[in-house]
Parts: sequence; structure tokens; C-alpha cells
Amino acid sequence: DILNTRTEVPGSRMALPDIRGRVTFEKVTFRYRPDAAEVLASIDLDIAQGEVIGIVGRSGSGKSTLTKLVQRLYVPERGRVLIDGHDLTLADPAWLRRQLGVVLQENFLFNRSIRENIALSDPGMPLERVIQAAQLAGAHEFILQLPEGYDTQVGDNGTGLSGGQRQRIAIARALVTNPRILIFDEATSALDYESEYAVMQNMREICKGRTVLIIAHRLSTVRMANRIVVVEKGRIVESGTHAELVDGPSGQYAHLYALQQGMA
Repeated sequence: DILNTRTEVPGSRMALPDIRGRVTFEKVTFRYRPDAAEVLASIDLDIAQGEVIGIVGRSGSGKSTLTKLVQRLYVPERGRVLIDGHDLTLADPAWLRRQLGVVLQENFLFNRSIRENIALSDPGMPLERVIQAAQLAGAHEFILQLPEGYDTQVGDNGTGLSGGQRQRIAIARALVTNPRILIFDEATSALDYESEYAVMQNMREICKGRTVLIIAHRLSTVRMANRIVVVEKGRIVESGTHAELVDGPSGQYAHLYALQQGMA
């Protein structure tokens, strides 16, 4: 992805007003290279301020590309991506990314204390804010059980912690800046069920007052979303609540749900 990232055009870029959180895709088409196939094709999607939207689909369908465009890691070949009506091609990328909270499937932790890893964007952040974010992420209890609590050193890339513990710290790091837009890109897919349960128990509180985009393989992760969109071959092929999509027996979502229920 890094090697294929298009060079950002120099010049003046605006810092948007305080973000409220509406995200709009207008006829967005995108491909990673000019000679490559389209990854997204004429995507129209309007995400309301404060809406929690689940994005599901098979591997390679274009799910993660949608969120990369919101982060302005790439720009559309055609069409526009807007936040609160502002075209992101005109926004300052560094400023924009500071307004977003992003949790990936794999997140890097530094060989520092847990407190420093959570407060990475502001090392002088009060401990109370760090603890509040950790509580939301379901991390506070296990942190208190560590030898030095929030001052415990995690080792290179968090080698002193389990995978579930590392991921909950990464979620706390994304929450601690109180972003108006939060992106979970397969953030819980590698978690054991105990760790996923700890996160999902707090998901409604995590989402409160924010626009949240959740990309997930486990449909249980997006079940509580206000709306779920199904992406297939770069196009949105279904949209609705969990209940609406499950009731459409011929749809892809219902098929995926039946498969996962059978595997449970």
C-alpha cells in the first residue's frame, strides 16, 4: 500500500471546521494503479452524523478501500469523498488524520509504558483521560493486574501482552483523542472471544456521539450497527439493518450469516 500510494499534491490545503461527522461518497470510482482493475465503481453512500455503519463483504471486495479514502490515504479516480460537505481532496491530510480514530487488525505498540502507548498523540495527557479510554476499550481491568499498572513496559510491539490485550490498548489509543469519526477495520477479527466480548460490551458507549465505520468479517460485530452495507466487486449490493438483511433469504448477507451460524 505504501509503495502504491499516490504522491500528495503540494499546495495550500484547508483545515476543516470542527468535524461533525457526516461522510459522503459521491459516484466514487477508484483503482490502485491506472492499469489495474477498478476496486470501487460508482459508489454512492451517505453516512449521517452519529451513524454506526457496518461494512461487510468477501475479501478483496473493496471494504477497506472505502475507509482509506476517508483517511485520504488515496484520492478517488472519479467522484468525491466529503466530510460535512467538504471535499477531502482540498483538506490538509495531516490535519484530517488527527481528527480520525483508526483501529486496524494489526496495530504497532512501542516499547514504552501502556500509558505512553495510549497517550501517543499527547504525551502530557492527564492519566484520567487515559484511564477513561482504557475503560471504554475494555482494557482497564487487565492493566490494573499488571505488575506496574499503567506504567508497565509492554516490550517491542507489545510482546509482553497477549494479542487481545494489545488490541484493546490500540482501541484505547484511538478513543483517547475523542474523535468524531472512528474507523474499525477488522479491529476485532483476530481477538479471542473473551477479548471480543469485552470490547463489544462497551461498543454502544464507544459509538455514542460519533460516526463509526466498522469493517468486519464476523457479522456479530456489526449486528448492532444502524445500517449495514454489503460490498461485492467494488459495488454496494445490499443495505439495511441486520434484521432486514437476514430476512432477505436470497441476499449475500443472509448467506454469510447462515454460514457463520452453521460454523458456530
